Amino acid sequence: MSEQSPAELDEKARAKELKKMERKLQRAEERLVDYERLVDRTQHLLNTRIKEVEDARSELLQSENRFRNLADAAFEAIIIHADDIILDCNEAALSLYRMTKEQLIGSALADRVQEKKKKSEIDWQHEATTKPVEVTHQRSDGSLVPVEVRSREIEHKGKTGLVTAVRDITTHKEMQARLEHIANSDVLTGVGNRRYFMEVGQREYYRTVRYGQPLSLLMLDVDHFKHINDTYGHDIGDEALKALANICEETLRNSDVFARLGGEEFAAILPGSDIEGAMILSERLREKIEIMVTETEKGPIQFTVSVGVTQQLQTDDGIEMILNRADGGLYGAKASGRNRVVRA
Repeated sequence: MSEQSPAELDEKARAKELKKMERKLQRAEERLVDYERLVDRTQHLLNTRIKEVEDARSELLQSENRFRNLADAAFEAIIIHADDIILDCNEAALSLYRMTKEQLIGSALADRVQEKKKKSEIDWQHEATTKPVEVTHQRSDGSLVPVEVRSREIEHKGKTGLVTAVRDITTHKEMQARLEHIANSDVLTGVGNRRYFMEVGQREYYRTVRYGQPLSLLMLDVDHFKHINDTYGHDIGDEALKALANICEETLRNSDVFARLGGEEFAAILPGSDIEGAMILSERLREKIEIMVTETEKGPIQFTVSVGVTQQLQTDDGIEMILNRADGGLYGAKASGRNRVVRA
């Protein structure tokens, strides 16, 4: 066997080395293909995630726009707040508080609550309220407005806060006050009616018992009122009752409670007055009515009243017992000749 020449050996070594390099190159190409496939998959996944984020962002923006449109279209003021700071609001809130968006957003919700309200009455600011809460809010000009608020928790820009609907109930309150006035007023004279008198009188009775202050009550009745109606007619009788109510209201104090109990009977509660003071007031009232001349379509008329007066006693158990005692004094005044004041 012939030996290979050095040139042949070198040729074989180069060929062997070349094959090794080819195999390495092939493996590198295969890895490159794998890398390219991985990059393609990663890019596809990244593109998918980007689209999902963009879709979510678009949906969120649409949701925010829908919320903004709904909020701005709402008649009620809507406020988003957290930690007592207003974060967002609708146009109705700006109108309610008479503020610009720059003024309202970032301000403290507590600034909108009437200063005289107790802290316990504004706790709704910090928790969701399932039932409407009535409070008084303050506008930027200092004017007060009664409102009804209802709150729910909400996530807003990564913070947990409250979305609060604020409804102006001024009209409701005014209507309520008118209805209460109608329910408590005598239709003819405009003074309190018997229901109002007994309700307020009972409160005054309990207050007097609690604080140990005096309380007196007078009851008066027009003398010969039937004669006025029979002679001049019921319309003139009504004019006489209205004139009587007016002079009584002018003579009594603002703190006194005056009402028409029915027919030609009237009564007044005098908080803080003892029997002596009540007798003096009743006599002055009787004298004013006696000299009063009421002008009517059928000419001037005059009339007198009889008055029964009493004071609250420790044995009394309510305003009705005091009223009954004054009624006894009134009966005594009529029985003894009318146009007089009798203490009971």
